[in-house]
Amino acid sequence: MRPSLIALLAALSFGAIAEPSAAALPARFFGVTGNGPLNGAGVDLVKEGALMRSNGVRSLRLTIEWPELQPYASFAAVPPTERSRFVDVGGIPTDFAATDARIRAAALNDVEVLALVLRSPLWAGSDPSEYLTPPRDPKDYGRFLTTLIGRYGPEGSYWAENPAIPRRPLHQFQIWNEPNLKHFLPVPSWAPTYVKLLRAAFRAVKAADPAATVVTAGMPNFVWRDYAKLFKAGMRSRGYFDAVAVHPYTDTAAGCITILDRVRHVLDVNGARAAPLWVTETGWPSGRGRAKVLPQHRGWVTNAAGEAARVRQVYKAYAGNARRLKLSRAFWYTWVSTDRGSDDAWEYAGLRRVNSKGAFVDKPALAAYRSVARSLTAIGR
Repeated sequence: MRPSLIALLAALSFGAIAEPSAAALPARFFGVTGNGPLNGAGVDLVKEGALMRSNGVRSLRLTIEWPELQPYASFAAVPPTERSRFVDVGGIPTDFAATDARIRAAALNDVEVLALVLRSPLWAGSDPSEYLTPPRDPKDYGRFLTTLIGRYGPEGSYWAENPAIPRRPLHQFQIWNEPNLKHFLPVPSWAPTYVKLLRAAFRAVKAADPAATVVTAGMPNFVWRDYAKLFKAGMRSRGYFDAVAVHPYTDTAAGCITILDRVRHVLDVNGARAAPLWVTETGWPSGRGRAKVLPQHRGWVTNAAGEAARVRQVYKAYAGNARRLKLSRAFWYTWVSTDRGSDDAWEYAGLRRVNSKGAFVDKPALAAYRSVARSLTAIGR
């Protein structure tokens, strides 16, 4: 689903890396993205959640695709054979089953969820021919966020229906993904479109749960320029977001810090000095020799040993600069990947991989993740 990277940034390898300080790290600092094979049929999500936690993962970036829950605008549009799987939420047929299972697994393992809310169903999309079409009316997207809070928020129906599950309300919402890439927001002018979506989402979330955290879409490439574009397009430091996300993909850990420094500067000069930064994707795929690698990505795509080394390097860099940058979260992309049969580098990005028998097995990167998480936090002490 993800495109090849557009740029980039091999030259940004000169950022200073401070000495790590575990005391500066929030309890939920270490996270992973959970997508791809993790969402396959038959996956034991509770077991995977337990494995995440035992390896230092305390936060999970979980994609919630709006069309999966609300593919039809009304019950009249639902085929009779499918109606039994839907419940009525404000007149819209809604299927919570898959999301219930994911929220349950995270709650049982005390892994905090960041909900990445993505895509529009055909009935709400501005261009049904585009897979990642934004909504025609941003308020419809906001109403879907309200639906999620009504199900999984502090007073959510899921917790009332499942009193044996530890109550871990969904409090964090990321509004779309990488809108600065045409693939993810296929519109003529991405910045004004995204600003309107972010504003509608913020209002809807805060009306339903004032304590919730609204996180901007993570963006890669020359992201500091793109945040400047968003401010120029009307985004403000208040009323649009609580935290700002970045996807600092580049060759080195030092380069990641340079990117974050530049984003921090843009935020500070636009009145968002207090806003925390979240790295909602970071990683180095181990697809060297198997994936197609563009010339500008040769330092980014590595092998299994290189991926493990980068895990250690980048988390130490993040920890050492967390207080100065106001960096609160760092999610590795991704928990598990296929690691075979593809020339797409993203298919080799996991801490775990799928073996030839379809089972999930650890890569060297997972041991590195566990080690650095334990060394930089109180986990396992």
